[in-house]
Amino acid sequence: MRPSAVRPPPGRFARLRRAIRLAIPLATCLAGMGCTRPEPLFVSKADLDRAHTIGDVATICVGLKMKEDETREYAAQKLKDIDDPASACLCERLSRDGTWDPAVFNGLANANKDERVGCVAKLLDDPQLKDRPGAATAMLKVKAPAVHARLVAAANGDADLDVQAAALPVLRGTKDPKEVQMLIDGLKRGGVWGANAALNLAGNPVAKDALRGAVQTGDARTKAAALNAYRDTRAEDWPEVACAALDDADPSVRAAAVRAVDATRSPTILACMASHLKKAEPDSAVRMALLETLSKDAAPEAAKALCDAIPFWVRTYVSDVAPSEKSVEDIVYYQNDRDYENSLACAQTAFNAGGYSACGKAYLGARVNEFGGKVRYTACKPAGEAAGGGGGSGSAGVVEF
Repeated sequence: MRPSAVRPPPGRFARLRRAIRLAIPLATCLAGMGCTRPEPLFVSKADLDRAHTIGDVATICVGLKMKEDETREYAAQKLKDIDDPASACLCERLSRDGTWDPAVFNGLANANKDERVGCVAKLLDDPQLKDRPGAATAMLKVKAPAVHARLVAAANGDADLDVQAAALPVLRGTKDPKEVQMLIDGLKRGGVWGANAALNLAGNPVAKDALRGAVQTGDARTKAAALNAYRDTRAEDWPEVACAALDDADPSVRAAAVRAVDATRSPTILACMASHLKKAEPDSAVRMALLETLSKDAAPEAAKALCDAIPFWVRTYVSDVAPSEKSVEDIVYYQNDRDYENSLACAQTAFNAGGYSACGKAYLGARVNEFGGKVRYTACKPAGEAAGGGGGSGSAGVVEF
């Protein structure tokens, strides 16, 4: 029989030739000429930096799939300015688990090119998207023209009123005549729309007449917002308009009018507020606004208004319980905070005026003595509970200093 042919083991040069034949296709593949590089399962921020350096967009796209928020945000930052068709993966990852992805939108902050991020505008077109108002708010970070236009459309007429309200800030400070007119017309809508329209028109001289009209005839929410907006137009009659608002039927408007005059130092408005301090005000928020605003105003008229109003305030608002410190009844605290040098004189004059409840008299007597005076008064509560010291524990008594 003929012996079986047995191939001799390859020699050293044969093995080298075989290795070269195998290496050539591998090198071609790695060079991107003959195969597709497998997508990594995980990437870190460091991986994204390396991928960005060599232009490996596919790897950066993987970053948008990662569980870690900071990785997805970082990947979006890298992709928003890359001029490569592969960067379109960004448009496919704007939402996650049925809702918009906050991390991705953080990464897209200030992106302004339609060819990169214009697709963001389509996000609101999905009625099934969870939290569409939140998506509208997130879209405000993206400055691309297409996104701006979509938000304007949403603000003007989205079926969901919450989406309208969320999109309205896109018009803040606009100079576009059509958008300004949209806001002026929107003042008459009232509610959230009217209030936001007023905020967006703040300081715009074109809207001066419309804002004044909104203060005078709008609903409460629009009036409150329009007060500040009209002030910022530097209208000459603003003090008179604000003064009239101090007598509005709605307490939220009265409080907004007080807050709006903060630090204006207008003699007209300060005289109006001084007068209002001596009117019975049923709403505690308005009373607190008056006290806090005047105590922070550097004008001498503000200090005088607080001092002069002490007797009326104590007679009107202090009955059977002495005021606690910094409460809305504690007008002397706010007077002292504004003009401590005259606090003793103000408290002493008020104490001598009379006409108070026992607690009102005790409150003023305690303040006089605290500021260095010496008066007698009857405590309205057991010692330790009244504004001033008192007689024996458990009973009211006469206090002498």
